[in-house]
Amino acid sequence: MRKLHSGLTLTRFWNAAGAKLKTERRLMSRNDSAAQAAAPGVSGDRDEKEAAIIFAARTVFLANGFDGASMDAIALAANVSKRTVYNRFHSKEELFGAAIEETCRRVLPVDVDVVATSDSPLAYVEGLARAFLEAILDDEAIALRRIATFEAARKPELGRSYLEHGLYFMVDRAERIVRGLQERGMIRQADPRRAVFQLGGLITEPLYTEVLLGQRPTDLVGAIETQLSIGLEAFWALYGNEGAKGDTPLTY
Repeated sequence: MRKLHSGLTLTRFWNAAGAKLKTERRLMSRNDSAAQAAAPGVSGDRDEKEAAIIFAARTVFLANGFDGASMDAIALAANVSKRTVYNRFHSKEELFGAAIEETCRRVLPVDVDVVATSDSPLAYVEGLARAFLEAILDDEAIALRRIATFEAARKPELGRSYLEHGLYFMVDRAERIVRGLQERGMIRQADPRRAVFQLGGLITEPLYTEVLLGQRPTDLVGAIETQLSIGLEAFWALYGNEGAKGDTPLTY
């Protein structure tokens, strides 16, 4: 079995990212205005009110489901007027999509170049795969997926929103990473988008579906390690170029 690689810079980065997710979950468990105002985990390119609205929306959706969540409740949780919510988000479906996208932004860093240029391609892919798998198995991510799946049959627009702001959002960014690996000669020339989908399947299944359906392994950490080891080995067997070196920083 292929030995997995790790880099010091990459390890520090993903450890910090994990700590941030744990801090956010602790804050979300509190029902106080200070936690809402801080809007942890919401992208820095949003203004303060928009960040507060998205943070409140995630909290309300997770607590009450899609139908049980109201724009009034979200406005109240965000400490803004209902008009302010509608000025930024025209519908509850649009706000749900924004909540999904923010969750995905925590999975894949917006500025992937910062870490990618500091570590070997193999180490970066391993770190990214690990962060991705751990994040989609997070209770919040699982709950949002269940909401979208449950509602999609009668609200197809909600299913489309989940795909556009969730799956496709992450695939678009991961595709850049695969293209960079191809330029470095690490991955054979093939459709990079298809490679991303196959990588995602290999590193997540069957573990993700089992957790989604309530069958969480007793030793989740061990299950993640096994899934990553088998999945990454299969991915490099399918796409890796023989003799490619993993000690050159990945650039775009």
